[in-house]
Amino acid sequence: MIPGYLDKKNLCGVVVVYNPDENITGNIMSYINELSHLFVVDNSEEPNADRINKICAISDKISYHPFGENKGIATALNEGCRRGVNDGYTWILTMDQDSFFESADFFDGVFDADYPGVAIIAASYNAMHFKPAPSSFQGLLQIGFAITSGNLLNLTAWLKLGGFIDKLFIDEVDNEFCIRAGLNGYKILTTKKIFLRHHLGEDVTVSHFITGHQRKVSKHSPLRVYYVVRNNLYLWRKFAFTAPAFVVNRVRNILSQVFKIFLYFPDKRKYLKVMLKAVKHAFTGRYGKFSD
Repeated sequence: MIPGYLDKKNLCGVVVVYNPDENITGNIMSYINELSHLFVVDNSEEPNADRINKICAISDKISYHPFGENKGIATALNEGCRRGVNDGYTWILTMDQDSFFESADFFDGVFDADYPGVAIIAASYNAMHFKPAPSSFQGLLQIGFAITSGNLLNLTAWLKLGGFIDKLFIDEVDNEFCIRAGLNGYKILTTKKIFLRHHLGEDVTVSHFITGHQRKVSKHSPLRVYYVVRNNLYLWRKFAFTAPAFVVNRVRNILSQVFKIFLYFPDKRKYLKVMLKAVKHAFTGRYGKFSD
């Protein structure tokens, strides 16, 4: 078992930002009072000085750490976790820049308790969970996977698991970590009640290319689809025998996205081009930030 006591004193946070909009200050204010410190890790190539000053003015508990380039979500999360460990914290809240909490109820419900063997306590953002099961922790369900935003991450588990995989850059960073956590005997918990507001892609109205039928879908850019395909291929090869149920689930997910693109997206050629490039890069070992 791992040391798992959680309270406000041993909880810090990291929010990863990349050219954040004006909503970032309000988002941070929704959770800053629950943390002892917040590391703002900036992937922006040219940070907006005025916006950064407004972020830092929120609280003296905030420290700002720019990379000066986009190193991806995994490297930025690892940076925050390393700083948390070095400063003596044992838990860290991981956040995306566009996520926020509706209230402090999530923290009130999990503070001042021991969580032996738990790697992640996730604030639910969706009523659907991947194979939820009852847990021995009151008010919490045990799940197999959680997105990185809204997670209370046990830093002892992060250290033992070797952190997030830098070369994945952005997509599937959370799923890869969760698989390794589960394979190493750690639990991942989530709340039954929805506490987090989080955005996944851009909701757009599209038309079926044959029937003209319209529907709303969550649309990612071609670049984002590149990372999704490349990194899923990495996970398929890595966990085909140790986590076959996950691999089957992700294969279905990718196929669903491919069908959605070809049935509804007008710019199919762009998506086909990046998907083929993603396959090539996955099998030739080209990871990290996308480049031609």
